[in-house]
Amino acid sequence: MTYFIETLSESNVHQWEEFNDRSREGTPFHSIRWKNILEEVLKLKVRYYLILDDGEVIGICPFIEQSTGFFRGLNSIPHSEFNNVILDDSFDMTHLNDVLSLFAKDYSFLHLNTYYPGVMDEIKHENRIVEDTGNMMLDLNQRPPEVIWSSFSRNMRTNIRIFEKRGFKVQEVHQPSDIELFYRYYVENLTHINGEILPYSFFQKLVELFPDEVRIATLTSDDVFAGGWLTLAPRDRTTAYYQYLALNRNLSNQYTPTYLVYWDLVNWARDNGYEKLSFGRQKLDPDNPRFQTKAKFGAEHVPVNSKLILLSKTASLAYRVKKKLPPLPIRNL
Repeated sequence: MTYFIETLSESNVHQWEEFNDRSREGTPFHSIRWKNILEEVLKLKVRYYLILDDGEVIGICPFIEQSTGFFRGLNSIPHSEFNNVILDDSFDMTHLNDVLSLFAKDYSFLHLNTYYPGVMDEIKHENRIVEDTGNMMLDLNQRPPEVIWSSFSRNMRTNIRIFEKRGFKVQEVHQPSDIELFYRYYVENLTHINGEILPYSFFQKLVELFPDEVRIATLTSDDVFAGGWLTLAPRDRTTAYYQYLALNRNLSNQYTPTYLVYWDLVNWARDNGYEKLSFGRQKLDPDNPRFQTKAKFGAEHVPVNSKLILLSKTASLAYRVKKKLPPLPIRNL
């Protein structure tokens, strides 16, 4: 087998979309529409590559270009819960290094994310683990809402029911003024936890490009805003993706809006025919309160194998000097 890589272009964009649509790992985050948001709104230097075998696409690789000193490399696309490289089942993993060597012609390093740990075992270039992360995923076939509810403590159920008793209602919003209100409290929440805040134009573009797949819901009582959440839910997929949370941080501490948010997500996903619900990227940390809360709602941690691959000996040496690391043996390619 002889593999080639091609830069995404107008002539092969349909091949990218077709591969993403038919792949079991394909997601909205791998779509051209998502690429346009990263490129047009966030002004990122995106670099998308197709892997081909005899003219047939057997892999897609979404990256952004980044430079460190004199070294130019490829990093995973940010602000994307699913930014992994997707490979077809027909791809021969023993040829992975042949493909990596194709990238080495233009780049000194590459960040590789994959859900298959066996892929990492095939890498012969020097590499380092980037982070211990994954996605918190709920399988609604194994843990439907009634099973999750029965696992809750009395206190958890009280924290969910209190909103209905106090006149709060969940409603989907579409008007620009309601989306602006959602964004205001999104900023408030991210400011509180020192998170990275995306511009309002990001959400405008998201709604524009995914008009039938974006669901924004709010939890309010009269003029009191308790919380809001955005879900990306493709109609032709079996997975819904919970993405962004807005919270009123001045709300009385007798309320825990996140519990009601997650409970609505679980029921809405099941009622609309989704088999899985992603609660987003999360490090494997059972002591983390956010990890604990997602686990209470049935989500399990699905590891993402993430590595920095040093494609040149010069980059490898520079990395070891910078990190003061001992040299690693580099096997012949």
